[in-house]
Amino acid sequence: MSRAGWLNAALAASVVALGAFLYFRPAKDAAVEHPLSGLKPREVRSLRIERAGAVPVVLVRKEDTWFIEAPIAARADDTRVMQLLAIVEARTAHRLPPGDRGRFGLEPPQARVIADGQTFSFGLVNDITREQYVMAGDAVYALHPRFGAALPESAVQLASRRLFGTDEAPGRIALGNFTVEQRDGKWTLAPRAADLSQDDYIRWVDEWRLASALSVEPAPAARVREQIRIRLKDGRALTLGVIAREPELVLARSDEKLQYRFGAALAKRLLSPPAAHDEPAKNK
Repeated sequence: MSRAGWLNAALAASVVALGAFLYFRPAKDAAVEHPLSGLKPREVRSLRIERAGAVPVVLVRKEDTWFIEAPIAARADDTRVMQLLAIVEARTAHRLPPGDRGRFGLEPPQARVIADGQTFSFGLVNDITREQYVMAGDAVYALHPRFGAALPESAVQLASRRLFGTDEAPGRIALGNFTVEQRDGKWTLAPRAADLSQDDYIRWVDEWRLASALSVEPAPAARVREQIRIRLKDGRALTLGVIAREPELVLARSDEKLQYRFGAALAKRLLSPPAAHDEPAKNK
């Protein structure tokens, strides 16, 4: 190899080595992210949400399910609770000494979330950076406003839209003019109609078991038109009050004092007896 060739090869090797050094070396100016707490969302067992001018909302976790304990008693929407709990593991590069809390909108705060005894206080949103100030421990952190947006305005917003909980499996559903019941492991309909397969019954019962409402609201002191009596497979009994059938089905759970609003299509399937499932036509 000529002298020029050796020089070019050495120069190329130097460039490669320099590039590798620059790529793999630790970045001295990398931003350090500060955690707001050492809590993990899946480990938190209790929550309290306080907003100015509103009644505090209290939630507890029992096994793997969240429940609202005050100001209403209801099953909580796990997805909404997890969005709320994201604050406990939030991280940011912007950590500030509390100083004059008033300038951060923290004297008093707009809202507080207390998770397992640890408090997260929400202040104002910076008009320029669009970050919200949150105080945790002895420091103030500037965070994306999505954490504050997850705070509910009322307890009902955290209530599950599912008519039944994950541990509530109907074993008997008695409407005004017919009853579907499981006896000795076999589903039956009274009064008896056309022959139905067990799959037809299971499909209908699952419509009830998995029914998810369009919205959940506090049940008014309205007069219930009729009742639907449910017996769960574990022996517990539930009574659903029918507030309205049209244009939407509105059901009230007497034990939760909440009403669940369902669309017309689902309402028709829930209130009609099980029917044979139409098999799709096969291509010939």
